[in-house]
Amino acid sequence: MTEYGFRDNKIVAKSKGIVVIPMSFESGEQTATKIYFPFKVRIDKIRSIVTKAIAGTDDGTITGANANGNSANGVVTVAASSALNTEDSASPTSNNIVEADSYYKLTSSKSTAGGKVLVTLEFTRIA
Repeated sequence: MTEYGFRDNKIVAKSKGIVVIPMSFESGEQTATKIYFPFKVRIDKIRSIVTKAIAGTDDGTITGANANGNSANGVVTVAASSALNTEDSASPTSNNIVEADSYYKLTSSKSTAGGKVLVTLEFTRIA
């Protein structure tokens, strides 16, 4: 499992931010990646952009979750055969609050391996 975090705590309450994470649908590279936050945040949007064409046959998904479970409306679906620079997004509506010093997890899944995306989490600091 890959883990990411922040170097400082300079983002103030109600400010918005982003964090960018490379994700893969390749064989042996599909992961559940935790992104740690040193402050309480709300995940507002999950965006993806294809950086290596997605293999045909089936779609790939990136599923968002906080420490309590999967986020409703927090699944980004990347269509089979998506070309470079294809963009997709999801706007989580539950389990999208991350407590200070906790994480938001992104899990990549695709039954027929192939393809990579760059994922951007858009968040708002709420405390």
